[in-house]
Amino acid sequence: MRPTAAGSAGGPRTGSWGHTVEWLLTDGEGILTFWVLVFGACNVLRGVYCLARDRRARRRVRAMTERGVDPVRAAYLTGDARDAAEAAVFVLAAGGFLRVADDGGLRLASPGRMPRDPLLTAFVQGAGGAPGVKVHEIPDHPRFEAFRTLLREREPYAGLSMTTGLSRPLIAAFAALSAFFMGLHVVVTEAPVPFDEDARQAGWLLVCLIVWMALSAVTALWPGDDRRRWPSLDAHCRARVESARAAVPESTRRAVLASKHRPRPAPRPRRAGSRPDGSWVDDVVDFCGGCGGCGGE
Repeated sequence: MRPTAAGSAGGPRTGSWGHTVEWLLTDGEGILTFWVLVFGACNVLRGVYCLARDRRARRRVRAMTERGVDPVRAAYLTGDARDAAEAAVFVLAAGGFLRVADDGGLRLASPGRMPRDPLLTAFVQGAGGAPGVKVHEIPDHPRFEAFRTLLREREPYAGLSMTTGLSRPLIAAFAALSAFFMGLHVVVTEAPVPFDEDARQAGWLLVCLIVWMALSAVTALWPGDDRRRWPSLDAHCRARVESARAAVPESTRRAVLASKHRPRPAPRPRRAGSRPDGSWVDDVVDFCGGCGGCGGE
């Protein structure tokens, strides 16, 4: 049995700094404690980095929520160009600039009358040049290129990353490296297995595995990579979009929401035909080749 360092029976027996360091670097329980502390320090450093990185962004988010975000850009932040177009229709319909037909088609309510916001002006100009256009067509319609350009250029969240970054993969990597280097540490020092000095050195494999699994579980405490970073800003933007929807009649809301999604193509008609041998089969089976692998179903 390899003699252990001072304090191997449950920690350093003296209060001296030298014995504490020796216990952390040469004793089984000390090595286990040392690498858990290293992993904890990595978590703390990552947290400090995130706080420092987001300090200026947090001030911008606070200022935007206090000042208020207009519904069109709010919809663009929490969605895409089609959501922004939908919000623009609500705002312009409530302001008397657009009329929404029962099928969702858009037409100018007062030709020549323009809103003050250049973004909404570009939308009205696009709608004037494409009477009957629907919301699902706007993200690709050439008449709305100016609207889409202004939407991207004037988006108030430029420079604000909306996802939490790579915290979980980094913490998972820290967990794996901590367990790996703890194993190397044991190989160099030949320290006894923690809490069982009579165990064989191979017991360290089980210890390293348990430590890796336990430290990896800490990653669940960190936000996921695709989680949005600013929930307060998201809540503010959704409230702004809902207020724009509430400003128009229910019939207008239904028409706009129905025109937001591209209609599905009509199902292909089934036509009966005959084979050279006189047997009947529909064209769906002929389309798949009639190989018999699906039984003709």
